[in-house]
Amino acid sequence: MNILLAYRDPGARERLRHLLRRLPDIRVVGQTSTGKGAIRLAGKRRPAVALIGSTLRGPGCLETVRSIKTIRPRTQFIVLTVRHTKAYVRAARRSGANYCLPVRTLDVRLPSLVVLAYRDYLAVAPRSVPRSRRGKRKPSSPGH
Repeated sequence: MNILLAYRDPGARERLRHLLRRLPDIRVVGQTSTGKGAIRLAGKRRPAVALIGSTLRGPGCLETVRSIKTIRPRTQFIVLTVRHTKAYVRAARRSGANYCLPVRTLDVRLPSLVVLAYRDYLAVAPRSVPRSRRGKRKPSSPGH
C-alpha cells in the first residue's frame, strides 16, 4: 500500500513513519513539508492513501487535498488535525478529505484508519474504458 506523508514538522513525519511500520505491506512513497511538494509527489507516485497535516503550508491542507483529488481521484485522504473542530472537519470533507483524525489520537487510531482508507481505495473503481469498448477499434470514417 503506497502512502504519502505531508506534514510540516519533520519529527512528526518520522513519528508517522514509525506508526506505519506496524502495518504489513506499507510503503511510504513520498514525504514533504509543503502542499506544493505533496501535489507534485502525488502526481508522480500515485499514493493510495495520503496523510495530510492540517498545518501544512504552501498551499494549505485543504487546498492541497482539493488539488490532489483532481489529479488522483481514487486517493483516500486522512487529514491530521491539531484543532479538531466540527467546522474544520466539515471544511475538510467538502475539500475531499475522507477522514479527519485528531493528532492526539494517532497512536491508537492511525493504523486501523489507514487500513480502512486503503479498503475504500480498493473499492473505488478506477476510471477506465467501458468493458464493451475494450479491444475494439473505432471504425475509421471515409475521407480521413
